[in-house]
Amino acid sequence: MGGSTEQGTAVPGSADDAGVPHDEGGLLRDIARQGRRLLDAPAAFVAVVSEDGPTITVRAVDGPHEDGRLDLPGHHPSGAALLDGSPLWCGDAESAPAAAPVSGSDDDGALHAVVAVRLGHLRGYAPRRSVAALYLADRRPRTVTEGERVQLTSFARLAGAAMEKTQLLDVAIARLYGLEQQSARTAADLDRMRALRSAHYGFIDLAVARGDARAFVVEADRRLGASVRLCTDDGLVVAASRSAAGPEPGVPDGRRMVVPVLAGDRRMGDLLLEMDSPLADPDGQLLLLIAQAAAVILRQLDDSRESQARRALLNELITTPQPTGTLVERARRLGVRLDRPYVVVVLRPDGVSPHWASMWSAAFAARGDGLSALHDDDIVLLLPGEADPAEIARTAAEESGALFGRPVTAAASDSGSGPERVAVRYRQALRCLDVMISMELAGRGVSVRELGFLPMLLAGREGIDQFIDATLQPVLDYDRHRDGDLARTLDAYFEAGRSPTNAAELLHMHPNTVTRRLDRVKRLLGPTWQLPARALEIQLALRLHRLLTEL
Repeated sequence: MGGSTEQGTAVPGSADDAGVPHDEGGLLRDIARQGRRLLDAPAAFVAVVSEDGPTITVRAVDGPHEDGRLDLPGHHPSGAALLDGSPLWCGDAESAPAAAPVSGSDDDGALHAVVAVRLGHLRGYAPRRSVAALYLADRRPRTVTEGERVQLTSFARLAGAAMEKTQLLDVAIARLYGLEQQSARTAADLDRMRALRSAHYGFIDLAVARGDARAFVVEADRRLGASVRLCTDDGLVVAASRSAAGPEPGVPDGRRMVVPVLAGDRRMGDLLLEMDSPLADPDGQLLLLIAQAAAVILRQLDDSRESQARRALLNELITTPQPTGTLVERARRLGVRLDRPYVVVVLRPDGVSPHWASMWSAAFAARGDGLSALHDDDIVLLLPGEADPAEIARTAAEESGALFGRPVTAAASDSGSGPERVAVRYRQALRCLDVMISMELAGRGVSVRELGFLPMLLAGREGIDQFIDATLQPVLDYDRHRDGDLARTLDAYFEAGRSPTNAAELLHMHPNTVTRRLDRVKRLLGPTWQLPARALEIQLALRLHRLLTEL
């Protein structure tokens, strides 16, 4: 190799060559090989130069020392120039004091660094002041011609571009790999969410559509791989997936688990699990979904039990003349205060299935914490409150008729209180309902007070006796206990055209006596006893009382 040798004028390779290696190690070895051929140098190596000293670290070797046994000093004077941005450093072992010998363990003589050219930064080297450089070495001192400098500088630029391209590719590959990993995790999460959603839908269908507690716990057993029992909050076992005894509430251990079943803040019951092995669902999401669906079953069971209790209570109240203290206590536990005002409403939904009638009546009664029941094909409602009975009856008839698609007749009793009066109020409303139907007024809602005395009169002797008692009871009691004659005086008063003087003539007594008796009647029956509607009821009751006592 001569001191002025110029090996070709073309720079070998480029950053865009298809043959450029796409890994950093292969690229650095290729750069060392192409650089050595460019200047026909016996040896070439690529090293990282840092400002620490400066020091150099060999990354690739081409030449006699490709086996990696190249022996370089820890410091090299080329480093300072390269770090300062000098694109080229040349050294002559005989004339340039900066030329540092590079010795090989198997060479006759030392290798002299002939040229060092800066390539660029290598990814993965943290120091801010560090670059990669190509070193070409020779056993003989030599200088580099200007043409070789130009060729080597151009090659260094292309090599630097190739390094940058490879590093960017490495970054892109790393990011792509990271995205692939993230995509795989996302796909796995989506698959898991789909499986959880499918399981959730399945358990909700078992809980809501079918209400099958046994099928529910069997499916939970299959999904969890554990024996499952569903219990109410008072310890009643609703369903068990296996016949073997399972865990008892409150005593979980390594193989047993008690999972609370909640509806809001209310604990409806527990899921009791006995596991043969650790759960396949370590994060408990599936178990949480199963517990939520189980709450639906327990809530349905609780509602069903409470609905049955409310229906049974009302049926006993309307058929028991003298309710016992037990009935009153049962009503209190169900939130019904019979010592406060209430109205009894009876509806006759002809042609409506009992199922729909029961569902509507339960929902209507629930608005005011009332009771509902089906009795003799009629809907019976006990509605607490002081609302107008006539308005309640009309609302019930309209809403039920709109839902059932046919006219519904409704009748409401007077407002009253006390458990012993429920049966009385029920018979009032029932008689009123019968009168409405007999008068061809079906599809409407009325109250007993609106129909006046008609329901009682049409109810036979019992109704007539009730009408007389409701109208004249204070007067009749007075005559019975004090041997008075108020009823006969009233009868004569109305027969004489409401004239006390004419009534006195009919009774053969002084007008003042008649006036005093009428004042007594006013105190017993109230100040409204002479109003037209009330006076008509009193006259009718007097006539019926006279007929029943004289015949």
